[in-house]
Amino acid sequence: MTAQGFDPIAGAPPSRTEDLRHMREALAIARRGLGRVSPNPLVGAIVARGHQVLGSGWHAEYGGDHAEVVALREAGTRAAGATLYVSLEPCRHTGQTPPCTAAIIRSGVRRVVIACRDPNPEARHGAEELRQAGLDVEIGIEGTAAKRLNAPFLWFHREWVPFASLKLALSLDAKLGAESVRTPVTGIRALDEVHRLRACHDAILIGRNTVAIDDPLLTARGEVPPRVPPVRAVLDTRLRLGLGTQLVRTVEEAPVWVFADAGADGFEERAAPLRDAGVEVIGVPGRGEHTLSVDAVWNELGMRGVLSVLIEGGGQVAAATLRQGHVQRIHAFLAPMFYGEDGVPAFPGLDPSKPGDWRPVQREALGQDTRVVFEHRRLEEVLSKL
Repeated sequence: MTAQGFDPIAGAPPSRTEDLRHMREALAIARRGLGRVSPNPLVGAIVARGHQVLGSGWHAEYGGDHAEVVALREAGTRAAGATLYVSLEPCRHTGQTPPCTAAIIRSGVRRVVIACRDPNPEARHGAEELRQAGLDVEIGIEGTAAKRLNAPFLWFHREWVPFASLKLALSLDAKLGAESVRTPVTGIRALDEVHRLRACHDAILIGRNTVAIDDPLLTARGEVPPRVPPVRAVLDTRLRLGLGTQLVRTVEEAPVWVFADAGADGFEERAAPLRDAGVEVIGVPGRGEHTLSVDAVWNELGMRGVLSVLIEGGGQVAAATLRQGHVQRIHAFLAPMFYGEDGVPAFPGLDPSKPGDWRPVQREALGQDTRVVFEHRRLEEVLSKL
C-alpha cells in the first residue's frame, strides 16, 4: 500500500458515493428474504471493486446460506482485494451454517463495510474478528436504514421481548368501522399490504371482540408465503372463543393461541374443549373483569420464540398495548371517509401522548387510501445504541 492508501493491484479505494450505492443495493436485496428467514434477520451483501459489482446475495431461507457466502461464491476468485458490503455484521459462530467471518477471511477481500452491528450474543463481534485478521472494517454506512429494516430482530435481542407493530385501518375521523358490524374500511391495495405484514411477523394478535364481530381467518394470503405460518393469538379473558369460529376450524393451517385469565372461575373447564380442538390455551394474570396483563402476555410470547407481533385489533387491544408501552411501530391505513359518532373509536380511553413520542417515517399512497408509518421514540433510542 502507498501512503495515499492506493493498491495498484486492487485499484483505487472506493469513493463515498460508491459505498452508499453498494450498501443501498445490499439493503434492497435483503428484503427479498421477507417472510422466509425469521428468526434470523434480513441480510443483503455485495462484493464490489469500485463501481463494478462482482457478486451479490441475500439470506433467502432460514437454515440456508447467509448473504455474505452467496455473494462471495458468485464473485469467486475476483473477491480477492475487493470490498464486501453487508447490511448486518457478519456472524462468527456456527449455527445452522458455518461462521461467515471464516468465509470472508478465506475469500481474500481486503475491506468490509457493515451497515449496523448484530446484538445477538451468539453472533456478535464479527467485526472484531475480521479486524484481527487484518481486514479494513468500517461500520455505520446507511446504518439508520439497516436498523429500520431489521428493527424487530434488533429490538428483541436488545430488550428480550417481542417487537410489536400495530396495524389499523382508519377513517379520517379515527374510527375502525361501524358499530358491531364487519366493515371493510380500506381497499384492495391496503389489504395486499396487510397480508405482506402478516407474512413478516411471527404472530398476529387480536381481541375476542374482533373474533365475535369479524370471525377473521388471520392467515397470510399474499404474494409472500411465510416460511412458518404466523401464530394467531387471541386475548380472551373469560375464554369465550367458540369452537365454530374460523380460527378454531383452521387450527391445522396455522397455530391458534388463546390468552385468558388463569384465575377466573371455570378456567380449566372452558379451556378443555379448546385444547381438544388443537388450540393452545395460555393462562396469564388478569387485570380486572375484562382485561389481561399485557406484560404477562408479552413475556409468554417471548418465551415461546415470538420475536415480532402484528396487532390487528380491535380498539380496546390497540389502546391497551399502547397504554402499556408495548407498541414500537404503527401502520395507519387511512381511508377517505367518515363514520361519525356511531363509528367504533380506534383508541378508546387512551391518554394523550407526549409531543415527540411518535414520528412519521414513511408515507405512501395505496389507491384511494394512504399508509403512514410511525415509530416510537423508545425504538429510536434502543436502535441508536447499536
